[in-house]
Amino acid sequence: MIRPKFLVASIATALSAAAIAQDEAAPPLDASTQEPEVITVTAQKRVERLIEVPIAMTNIRAEDMHQTGVQQLKDVAQYIPNFTMSDGSDFTARVSIRGVGSNSRNIGFDSRVGVYLDGVYLGQSPALNQALLDLERIEVLRGPQGTLFGKNTVAGAVNLISTKPHDEFTGKINTSFGNYGAKEVALLANIPLTDNLFSKVSISKQQRDGFVENQITGDDINELDDSSIRAQLLYVADDERFEARLSVDALTGDRLSYTGEAVTDPFGVTSPAIELGEFETATGTNPYEDRDIKGGSLSLDWELDSGFAVRSITAQRDSDIEYINDTDYSPIDLVTINYQDSYEQFSQELQLISPDSGDVKYVLGLYYYDQAATSTRAVIGGEQGGLLGVSAPVITDGDVDTTSYAAFINGSYQLSEVWKLGFGIRYSTEEKEVDWLIDGAGAPAFGVATGTVVDSRKDVHLAPTLSINYEFNRYLYAYFRYGNAYKSGGYNLDFLTADTLSQGIEFDKETVDNYELGLKGHLLGGDLNFTLAAFQTFYDDYQVNQFIELDNGGTSISIENAAEVKTQGIEAELTYNIDDHWVTFASLGLLDGEFESFPGGGPNGSDASGNDLPFVSDVTFSLGAQYHHYIQALDAQLLARLDYAYRSDFYDTVDNISSRDLVDGTQVRFGEVDSYNTINARLSLTSEQDTWEVALWVKNLTDESYLTRTGRDFLGTIRHFRGAPRTYGVEFNYQF
Repeated sequence: MIRPKFLVASIATALSAAAIAQDEAAPPLDASTQEPEVITVTAQKRVERLIEVPIAMTNIRAEDMHQTGVQQLKDVAQYIPNFTMSDGSDFTARVSIRGVGSNSRNIGFDSRVGVYLDGVYLGQSPALNQALLDLERIEVLRGPQGTLFGKNTVAGAVNLISTKPHDEFTGKINTSFGNYGAKEVALLANIPLTDNLFSKVSISKQQRDGFVENQITGDDINELDDSSIRAQLLYVADDERFEARLSVDALTGDRLSYTGEAVTDPFGVTSPAIELGEFETATGTNPYEDRDIKGGSLSLDWELDSGFAVRSITAQRDSDIEYINDTDYSPIDLVTINYQDSYEQFSQELQLISPDSGDVKYVLGLYYYDQAATSTRAVIGGEQGGLLGVSAPVITDGDVDTTSYAAFINGSYQLSEVWKLGFGIRYSTEEKEVDWLIDGAGAPAFGVATGTVVDSRKDVHLAPTLSINYEFNRYLYAYFRYGNAYKSGGYNLDFLTADTLSQGIEFDKETVDNYELGLKGHLLGGDLNFTLAAFQTFYDDYQVNQFIELDNGGTSISIENAAEVKTQGIEAELTYNIDDHWVTFASLGLLDGEFESFPGGGPNGSDASGNDLPFVSDVTFSLGAQYHHYIQALDAQLLARLDYAYRSDFYDTVDNISSRDLVDGTQVRFGEVDSYNTINARLSLTSEQDTWEVALWVKNLTDESYLTRTGRDFLGTIRHFRGAPRTYGVEFNYQF
C-alpha cells in the first residue's frame, strides 16, 4: 500500500542534502563559534531538544505570538505549513493538519486534531478556539500522535503550554484599540506568596464590532465579545524535587456570530430576493452563540531518589454552548434552529518518566477519560412557518456517555553515538453509550424521522510508533518515523431522514498509518534553523461528514466510512538571522489528498473514488521579515515585521464541483474556493528595559477580498463565507 517511489526519492534527496550540509555548512562548533539557542519542547512528555524530536512540529514561543500580534488559536494557522483553522462560528470550529480535520454540530462525532492545555484534552469543536492567554509556547505536532496522545489525534495534536508562576513579583498591562470598535485589555500579575508558594492570575477582555451587516435588523454580525481568566498556584518543595500546580481557567463569550452570506433563496433554487454585496446578509433573525468554557487541573511532579520521575495530571472540564441560526437565511421568518450542547469531562493521567542518563529512556503511562455530552436541538417555525407546514418544533434530544482507558509506553534506545531507535505503543479501549430521540412529526415536509436510539459500542485499538534518528552532528539530525492512530467511532445524531435512521446511524472508527522522513538543522552557528519533512499517510474507514441532498430539495447530514484515503506531501520551515538587525521566516506546505476508494460516496450517490479531499490546498506558504534597531535617543528598540501568507484553491465538497446552476439561469460558486493571500504588518517601539511598548498593527493590509469556504444548510441554502477585511489598530503595553 505504501508508495515506495515517493519515499525512496524523498529519502535520497534529504540524505544528500544532509550530507552536503554536514560537509560544507555545519562544521563542529568550537569555542570561537556562536552557540545556537537551545529550544526545548515536551511533545514526547519529557523535556527534549526540539531538533532531536523525530516529529514534524512547529514551536511558537510567547515572543513569536507577541511579535505577530496573534490573539486566538486560529490566528497562528497562517504561520504553520499544512495547518488551518476555520473562521466564523466557534460552534463548529474546524482544525485541520495536512488537509485532515473535522467539525461537527453533533455530539456523536469527534475531532481529528487533539488540542491540549497543559496536557489536558480540551474536547470538541466549541471549546477549541481559545484566547492565547499567558502562554509560554504552542507546539503543533503534525501527523498521527496515537501513542502519546491517544484517540482523536489522527491528523496531529496542538499543545498549549502555560507560563508557570515564579518567585518574583511582576505584572503586565496590555491594551489594544482598532477599527470596527476593537478593544482588548489583558492584565497579568505574578505574586509570590511564600518562599515555596507562587501565584499567577491572567485576565483578558476582547471586543470587536461585526464587519458583516444584516440589512434587515441593521445589526453588525461576526462580532467578538470574549472574557477569559486563568489562575495558577504553584508549590515547590525546598529541595525542588516535588512540585504541585493547581490551574483553573474560564472563557465566556456571547456574540452575533457569522453563518455565511446567502447567495440563493432559502431552498438553493433561485437567486435571493434581495441583492446583497460583500459582507452583507438579510435574515429576519440574527445568528447568535453563547459559549461558557471552564476547567481546572492539578499537576503533581515527584523526582525520586532513583532518578525516575512521577507525574499525575487530574483534570475536569465543562463546556456549554447555545447557538441560534435563522436557517432559511432570508427576510421571511420561516424557521430558526436552536442548538444547546453541553460537555462534562474528567481525566486522569499517570506517568513514570525514566532518568535522562543511560541509553534507554522512556515514559510509561496510564490514562482514564470520562465524558458526558448532552444535546437538545429544535427547528422552530416562525411567523411564516406555516408555509412549510411547521405545526410544531422538530426536536432531537439525547446524550452520549464516553469512557476510555489507555496504557502506553514511549521511549528511545541509543544504538550508537549517531543512531537512536524510538519506540512506543498504546493500548486503548473506549465505550460509548447513546440515548437519543428525534421527533419530526411537527413538520412532515422536512422529511425528518421520528424514533429513538438506545445503543452502545466499543472500540479497542493498539497504536504503535517506531522511529530512527541519525545524528550527523549535534546540530543536524535526520529521522524516519512510522506512526499509527485512531479516531473513535460514534453516532450521527442530527436531523435525519427516516431512511437514514432505519439504516442505522452508527459509524466505525477510522485508523491511520503515517510514514515520514525528516531533517532538522541549526547551521551557521545557529543563524540558520530549518526543518524538512516528507510524508505519506493512509486512512482506512475514513469518516466522511457531509450534507446530502434530499428529494424535497433540503439537505441532511450523512456520516459514513469511506474505504481508503491517502495524503502525501512535503513541509519546510526556515528561520535565518541575516545579521544583527534582520531576521527572515518562511514555511511551505505541499499537499495532495484524495479518496483512493469511495464508491457511492458522493452527495448524490456518485463514485467519489479519485476525488480530492475537501479543504486540501496543494500549497500553503508564508514568508516574513523582521527588522530591529536600537534608537539611542529614545533608549528603545524599534521592531518592524511584515508577514505574507498564501493558500491555494481547494474543494470543500466530496464531489469536487465548482459551481451550481440555478433555475433562473444564474450560476453561483459552490464547492470550490479560489486561492488567496494576506499580508500582516506590525511596527513597535519598546524601551530597552522592556517596561513599555507602543505598537501599530494591521491585518490583511491590502484588504484582500476572498472566500474561506462555501456551504449548504438545512433547507438547501447556498452560502459563502468571507475572510476578514482589513483591520488595524494600536497597542500600549506596560510591564513591571
